Amino acid sequence: ATEARHAGLSRAHRTARKPILVDPETRRLIRTADAEPPSTTPAQPWTTAEPDSTDFNEETHIPGFSYTIEHTFAGLYCMMLASTPFVLAACADKQLTRAHMLESVTLVAWLGTVMFLFTFVLKFQSVHWVGYRPLTLPEGVYLLSQILTTVGYGDITPAFPRGQVWIGFNVILALCLYASIICEVVKIVRARVAMALAGDVQHRRTAGQPLKDWADELLVRKAPLAKSAATFFLVATIGILFWHYYPGEEKTWMQAVYMSIITLSTVGFGAFTASTEAGKVFGAFWMLFGVGALGALVSTFIQTMAEAKRAQRRRVADVHGEFRGFIDESVGDGSEEMDRQQFLKFALMLTKGADSVKLQAIEARFEQLRLKEECMVRRTTLTDAEGPRL
Repeated sequence: ATEARHAGLSRAHRTARKPILVDPETRRLIRTADAEPPSTTPAQPWTTAEPDSTDFNEETHIPGFSYTIEHTFAGLYCMMLASTPFVLAACADKQLTRAHMLESVTLVAWLGTVMFLFTFVLKFQSVHWVGYRPLTLPEGVYLLSQILTTVGYGDITPAFPRGQVWIGFNVILALCLYASIICEVVKIVRARVAMALAGDVQHRRTAGQPLKDWADELLVRKAPLAKSAATFFLVATIGILFWHYYPGEEKTWMQAVYMSIITLSTVGFGAFTASTEAGKVFGAFWMLFGVGALGALVSTFIQTMAEAKRAQRRRVADVHGEFRGFIDESVGDGSEEMDRQQFLKFALMLTKGADSVKLQAIEARFEQLRLKEECMVRRTTLTDAEGPRL
């Protein structure tokens, strides 16, 4: 009897150690041995076992043309981005360095790789379709424009972990590459405009004109701010009209205004997004140019406010005392006359902002390098002392 009792306890103990499950239909307890073990196969990060979704938005077909209007403009968008390095090479006055060439090649390779992965490899999920699938070309440029402008609606996202991580690193790379290239292009364009304006001013300047235009320091240029504001409001108005009137979008006036402001400010809440394929392609171009217009508006506003503050400070400053100080520091001994060297010092302080400390340091350096018996510095001495090290 004792052995039977111990055997029964042993069987009960082994049975109690087995996990139990509940049948969802009968609500009865079933043992693990009678139930199918749960699957432990990890989900595929790049794809899914299910077939790709066939839920696509309708596009606009052209009779006799193999590509839709949306695909055509999406291709133009890609060509526009890919042409940025070539615009840089065409506008550059100096020969491009190896770093520029490497950066340009990397950008073009990155763009091709991204669009290939977006449209053939990675699976995305969205409020615009059911299931998981790669993107169409219009959807790809729509997502790419969100990445480049940092709008980030969140209406199209990668569906699986590795794709999400890859997109995260891709965002950083995209911002670095395009920010660098676009800054180079903007810098070259600004330099050319400044050179043209300086050449025109230099052509019109004569020996009878003063070195410094004192009225210019009291001038607040409002024209650049007005032009930037007009450009931004024009782009925003185009977006408002499109989102309100285009078939399939047809947002209310208040929704269109809200969407335009939130999008172009790169906040991108995602409460209202493009619903049609044409809207996605339009949004790709609109976001790119609109965010740039807003950036120009903000920069010109900051510049205008800085000029206004400078003008107000100059109005209360003793400009006459500052001018007399330049003369006294240039002459030095209180003389009423000024030679060529003293006039050059005066002109540097007046027009270039040089002070007496910097000029004295230059003179001390000249005294150290000049010949002992002559007031000259040899070319070889200057090259050895001040030239760059090879």
